[in-house]
Amino acid sequence: MLEENKALIRDFLMKSNKEGRTIVEFCVPNFTAHIGASPTMNLQEFQKFQTNYYASFSESQITLEDMIAEDDKVAFRGVVRAMHTGEFNGIPASGKSVVVPVIGMARITDGKIVEWWNSPDRLSWMQQIDAVH
Repeated sequence: MLEENKALIRDFLMKSNKEGRTIVEFCVPNFTAHIGASPTMNLQEFQKFQTNYYASFSESQITLEDMIAEDDKVAFRGVVRAMHTGEFNGIPASGKSVVVPVIGMARITDGKIVEWWNSPDRLSWMQQIDAVH
């Protein structure tokens, strides 16, 4: 079961980046997401968040460097690479590539993602697109 849970998270991340959308088929209807310091999101709010991200950052891909599974949880550490090609939360497209470390965790029940935590290095991310100095 632990290897299947890791494969689910790997597939979710890879397919989401490849298709530029949240792969809702991998999630339960009452899915909950916790992204950094943002308010908790339901599945529809998470989809909107992801749609905004993918509209702003093209060629997004994640390299997973570590995955650990225990009980109903999978933790991961990786690096996201993308191009800032669209406006993002009021920040105009910079055309710059970004490399953002990320740490996350998912809770899985019956082969579906129930809860999602994701903590990208937002300071580094915003520095790379000249949003903060």
